[in-house]
Amino acid sequence: MADFFEASRGTWLNRRSIHHLDHQDDEAADSNLVIEPFAADDHAVEKVCRTLNMSSSKATGGARFWWESNLKHGVRNEDYAAVVVDIPSDDDNLHGLLVRDVGYVEKQPVLSTYQFAEDGVLTITTRYDTNVGIERCWFVTDQVRMRVSSVQYMGGVSMTTYCTELRCHEEADIQKLAESAEALAAQSTVGALI
Repeated sequence: MADFFEASRGTWLNRRSIHHLDHQDDEAADSNLVIEPFAADDHAVEKVCRTLNMSSSKATGGARFWWESNLKHGVRNEDYAAVVVDIPSDDDNLHGLLVRDVGYVEKQPVLSTYQFAEDGVLTITTRYDTNVGIERCWFVTDQVRMRVSSVQYMGGVSMTTYCTELRCHEEADIQKLAESAEALAAQSTVGALI
């Protein structure tokens, strides 16, 4: 999970489509998903584990998540944030628990199970009081992630979501690319004059 979090570090353009089966309604939206991994010694580990009376002794770290408007980059709203702590299984690090300070479906601390398939697909299962959320996430490339999820209530599936996430380059990286392009253009101009 630590490798998955690290591969997910940064800002992603999240393009999602949501289908509500209970009232046959679809919606689509874009947002930014910001992911910041952290180590086991981060102060959030103890704090988040304490919310569900879990021991933090086996935690290996985790990640902070923010969903923000892609039109207002850097404007973070704690109502659209979560902190997740990883507690891998003792005998197999492809399985484990995720302790989350606030759930996606119900806004309360929640415990999820996770497992990685041999092909790298991550499946997270979260059981709430009245429903179950199942999410699958995988990398198509280093720059593209896919996520699908469903929320199942007692009467069956109520909502499904499909997301394509595209890595957003940091402003410093874009500036370096622009400087390199300008340097190449200047060299080409000098070469043409000679």
